[in-house]
Amino acid sequence: MKDSIHPLLGKNYTTAFFESGKEHAQLLEEKGILVFPHFINTEGLQQIQEEAERVKPKAYQSTSEYNVYVKPTDPDYPMDSPRNRQMKTTKKCIPNDLIPASSPLSRLYKNTTIQNWFSAIMKVPQLYPYADPLSSININYYEEGDGLGWHFDNSDFTITLLAKNCTQGGIYEYCTAMRYMPEGTENYAVVEKILDGKIPPEQQLVASGDLMIFKGNKSLHRVTEVLEGERILVTFNYKLEKGIPLSEQSRMTFFGRIA
Repeated sequence: MKDSIHPLLGKNYTTAFFESGKEHAQLLEEKGILVFPHFINTEGLQQIQEEAERVKPKAYQSTSEYNVYVKPTDPDYPMDSPRNRQMKTTKKCIPNDLIPASSPLSRLYKNTTIQNWFSAIMKVPQLYPYADPLSSININYYEEGDGLGWHFDNSDFTITLLAKNCTQGGIYEYCTAMRYMPEGTENYAVVEKILDGKIPPEQQLVASGDLMIFKGNKSLHRVTEVLEGERILVTFNYKLEKGIPLSEQSRMTFFGRIA
């Protein structure tokens, strides 16, 4: 594998493994979520954790409120409806331009073998970095009291690496394959039951060093409040077309600046 990333990876992630994208694509289609345990080995994880601690003083603290569709309020629905009900996320975030090119995270993100594997899993010809300088790789810090509220992602796929797990709380919960029903409408009735706690979500337990890929735009998901310790999550963000930036509004929300 090029770019010397093998020393970062767990023992199961050989060059031959990364030729299995088509099989993983089928599993993702069936399950809506894939977890690759011990994707980063102990030494690589230590490097990533140390780097995350070094840059953390520059992280932007954000609190954002939104509905689960992350869209403007729809006046045709009441504010307490599943369409408009407000969720909340609090976290700190390091944008891409504060992550050195020599970082293990940058090397993983840019590695052609891994990019081709991601592309095969997602059944797309190629993946591209964001056109803006902030959005391609992000390090997200969730401290005690922080959490990620229920929402659907705007992107078709979400790729995350858990760099550090908290000791209590911070559990990824989801309900998959539940959006864009055959008639083309949102499934508001089911979403309401999930938000009201009447339908229990699935829980996906992950450990430090695990890589996760899921269909974020079709899976209602959240991360429960961190109760003890710190959760550090890296997101590897790609676009399906070249030259597309994250919106300025989103950059201001997550990073406190647009460039």
